[in-house]
Parts: sequence; C-alpha cells; structure tokens
Amino acid sequence: MAVGIGTAERAKEFCQLTGFPESQLFADPENACYDALQLNKGALTTFLRPETPLALAQRAISGETADLKEAMSTWKAWIPPKLEQGLQQGGVFAFEGTQTIFQHYDVSTGAHADLLAVMQAVGVSEKDA
Repeated sequence: MAVGIGTAERAKEFCQLTGFPESQLFADPENACYDALQLNKGALTTFLRPETPLALAQRAISGETADLKEAMSTWKAWIPPKLEQGLQQGGVFAFEGTQTIFQHYDVSTGAHADLLAVMQAVGVSEKDA
C-alpha cells in the first residue's frame, strides 16, 4: 500500500501511467499522513542536502537509471494541493499490526530506502520478489 501527496485524480493518473494498482494507492491532499509521520520537508532538505547528488551519482554509476529515464519520459509539472507539498520528502514504513517493523525517512530528494532492506524486513526474499 502507498500514500501519495495529491488529489484522487492525480493518484488515478499515476496508476494509469505506472500500472500501480489503484486499490493500493491512497491520495493525501491534506498532507495528513506525511505530517503524522513527521516526514522531512523544506527547501534545504529538498535541494541542498549532499545526499541528493550522491544518491543520483550512485544510481548513475551502478547503471540503474532505466527506471528513472522511463519515469521522466511521462513526467509533467503540476502544482500540489498545498504549495509546501512541493518540498515534501517521503519515506517507507512497514507495519505488523500496530508494531513498526521498518522505517526510513528520506533525508533528501533521491535518498530512498534500500529496497532489499525493506523486503527483508517484511519477510520477502530477493528470489521471491
């Protein structure tokens, strides 16, 4: 399940572009979930942290840029429901009942959770993915 900033209409558009199942994506136009989780946000975090160019460089060096190139081919600018949401960072959380079994706060743009670590935390092996 995923939560995204924006309206239900934008969520549907995202699902159409990516094939992500609509039933698994919730729109958060008011930023309620992001605020409750106290995810990072702000101009400094979004644009000026060293993790951003380092994350992008690591992706380029590893050759793992095909997904980024594909995403950019359909990307279009838009204004979020709340202007400050344009400076919002994301995160990854996994829960087992009410217990948090994995959490990652993106420190800046591009500095995402390690997918293998997420999968391991929720009991999915690399070969099962």
